[in-house]
Amino acid sequence: MRKSIKKMVGIRVAVALLAVLLFSVMMTINIMSIQHSEEMNTEAAQVLDRAQRAEAAHYKWSANLSNALYAGTEFTGSTDPTTCVLGQWLYGEAGTDNATILQLRNEMKPLHKELDQSAVQTLEMYKQSPSAAQSYYQNTIQKNLTTLVGKLDTVVEESRIITTESAANMKRAIAIMHAT
Repeated sequence: MRKSIKKMVGIRVAVALLAVLLFSVMMTINIMSIQHSEEMNTEAAQVLDRAQRAEAAHYKWSANLSNALYAGTEFTGSTDPTTCVLGQWLYGEAGTDNATILQLRNEMKPLHKELDQSAVQTLEMYKQSPSAAQSYYQNTIQKNLTTLVGKLDTVVEESRIITTESAANMKRAIAIMHAT
C-alpha cells in the first residue's frame, strides 16, 4: 500500500500550513499580551508619577503654611483643591481602571478639599489668635495631611505592584515567543 506522491505532498503542505497558522496565532496572542502589559505599565508609571509629585507638593504646601503660621511669612500655597497636581488628578482623568486606586482616589477627594479649606480657616484664625491657628495646624491639618499622604503612599505601592505584574507578564509572553 504505497501512498501516492501527490497525497504525501498534500499532507505535508497541510501540516506546514497548519504549523504556520498555529505559529502566527501564538505570535499574535503574545504580541497582544506584550502590548497590554506595556499599556498597563505606562498607566501605572503615570499614576505613580502623579502620586509622588502630589505627595511632594503637599509637603511643600504644608511647609509653606507652617512658615506663614510660625515665621510670619506670606502663604503662597493654593487653597483651590482643583489646581494642584493632586487636584488635577482627583477631578480629572483617573488614568487607570484599577479598582483599588479608584477607591483611594474617591477617598482622597473630600480629604483633599477639607485640607485646602482648612488653610483658609487657619489663616483667618491666625489674625485673631496665632496660637490657636498653630494648634489647629498641628492637631488637624497635620493629621489630615498624614492621612492624605498615607493614601497617596498606597497609590504608589499599588502602582508599583501593577508595574511588577506587567513586567512579569511581558517576560512570560517573551519566553513563550522564544519557546514557540
